[in-house]
Amino acid sequence: MSKKADYIQKRGKNGIWYARLRVPTDLVNAFGKDEFSKSLRTSDERVARKQARTVIAEWEHQFELARLKPELSTADAETLARYYYHQGEQADQAERDKRPLAGHKDAWLDEAVSRFSVRSRQANANIDPLKALNLVLDEISNLDLSGMTQEHRQIRLSELRAHLASREYALIAHEAEHLIESRSLPITRENPFNPDELSDEFIKLCDRLMRAEIELLERQNERDSGDFGGEPRAPMLRKGNAKLDLTSFADIIDEQEKRARRGLGRAKSESTFRKYRTIIKEFVEWRKNPRAATVTKEEVERWRDELIYAGFATKTVRDKVSSIRSVLSWGQSHSSKKLFPAGLPFDDLELPEPEERDSAERTYTVAQAETILTAARQQQAPFKRWVPWMLAYSGARVSEILQLTKEDFFSIGEDWFYHIRHGGERTTKTKKGRKVPVHPALVEEGLIDLVHAQPVGKLFTDTRMDGYLRDWIREEVLPDPKPGPNHGFRHLFEDLRLGAIETDASNYITGRTIKGSAADYGKSPAMLPALARQMANFPRFQTGS
Repeated sequence: MSKKADYIQKRGKNGIWYARLRVPTDLVNAFGKDEFSKSLRTSDERVARKQARTVIAEWEHQFELARLKPELSTADAETLARYYYHQGEQADQAERDKRPLAGHKDAWLDEAVSRFSVRSRQANANIDPLKALNLVLDEISNLDLSGMTQEHRQIRLSELRAHLASREYALIAHEAEHLIESRSLPITRENPFNPDELSDEFIKLCDRLMRAEIELLERQNERDSGDFGGEPRAPMLRKGNAKLDLTSFADIIDEQEKRARRGLGRAKSESTFRKYRTIIKEFVEWRKNPRAATVTKEEVERWRDELIYAGFATKTVRDKVSSIRSVLSWGQSHSSKKLFPAGLPFDDLELPEPEERDSAERTYTVAQAETILTAARQQQAPFKRWVPWMLAYSGARVSEILQLTKEDFFSIGEDWFYHIRHGGERTTKTKKGRKVPVHPALVEEGLIDLVHAQPVGKLFTDTRMDGYLRDWIREEVLPDPKPGPNHGFRHLFEDLRLGAIETDASNYITGRTIKGSAADYGKSPAMLPALARQMANFPRFQTGS
């Protein structure tokens, strides 16, 4: 079908164009229709097509909102009902605590008459004595019951039961609206796709609140007759807590990032947090609910299986599911285990086991490395021009090179070094900094001239440089599936350093985790010239001039 037939259609004798769009199958029930249609008020096809783009974009935005709209699950509604019930219980007990003791009613009456007399004199009122007495007695009566006489409570109870049976919610709608407003709940009264109807979430909430109030009134009647041992009969009021946790995945990641900036918890790089946000966005769109507390083990298993069936690599599936688990673990820690009171729902979730890969599959060949370095010479963007060269002659990680500033470069004698730092907004995988010698090939290539010419601050300032660098190499330089620059150059450096750089020196230069006295290698300035001599032994790549 043509694009014109898909999105615009001419109708009527005047030839007016209409925008039209089919509603996705999974949203037909939500919108109550299977197609959207709207007059564009023009018979000019060119104008119609232009206007239709805006209309269709709005409809597609509505589809997106409908899919992401936080749904009130049955468990959520029951949690809110427990909250409503417990609040009522506390209010009832507070009222009963204020009631006068049986032997003090006369004193209460005298005090009430005195208060009424004072108010009457202040108002210069001429009030009939019998009317005044009735008002005082009413005041005492109100003090003697929990804001509602037994007779009135019984009427309310009968009406609630009748309305619950007939699914009428006028009696409880005000309480539901107050609860929504006071708890900032993502629930609307009207169906957003049909304003003349109540939303499914609002109906579900009203239903559970009516049940809770019926139980509450029954308990109050029992207490008026001296029975204070009554328990709610409805199972939903006897289980779980009374707090609805609305924390979203995004909230958890934001909080973890704030904590990381304060030095709390394990440090994560900006690129790691970006990765988590990307995966979480995918998961939230799949499950159509951003709330973390509603995740179940079965749900994550379904997502895992769908990823596997869709053909995602085993490692990719593990990374995605592990990211979900990591974010929920952060949320559990932030909430002092209140996010999931019974414990994380998938501690024993089974993940697919990746096949062991030969290290050579993750390593560039010398020829591939030389192809990349030659191509990098032609690039204008500084990060594409210089990062591959620095990776090839250091075995560093991409994120470590991208963090470098002009101030990180220094010289000792004729040897140049750069300081890969850890701390503040800058991180390394080992949580340690190191000083890396600049290979003579980099000096000859012009790296130090670039550093001198740069202003103070970061050498590389483009956005999303790690992703763009990887995509550039994989899509334009080495189009066949090949390793990314992180592993490709890092593993190659470790292979080529054999016979040229000692193991301890290589571990320090590449930032490998090592123990013992070798862990301090290169930290003393006195050791750096020897480290530079080791680096000079590293073989050069043949890239021409």
